[in-house]
Amino acid sequence: MSIGDVDPATIERDTMKAGIHPTYVATTVVCGCGNTFETHSTKESGRINVEVCSQCHPFYTGKQKILDTGGRVARFEARYGKRADSKVPATES
Repeated sequence: MSIGDVDPATIERDTMKAGIHPTYVATTVVCGCGNTFETHSTKESGRINVEVCSQCHPFYTGKQKILDTGGRVARFEARYGKRADSKVPATES
């Protein structure tokens, strides 16, 4: 039995204390990629907009990118070059 098979009215009537819980309604979740699915929620509008879902998130799709393999020092050296061992002689006063 999935959550989609359960009637919200039955849950409210059988298991919850009357008068203290928000209404539990069927809700459509809409992803930025266009994927939609049905669930239940206490959100009154019946619609939830999300940016990513399991159909487009890199963790679930396997299309992960490794963004930063080097550290800050490696990035600095790549940008400005490695500094030569040139010590500035101390000035005599």
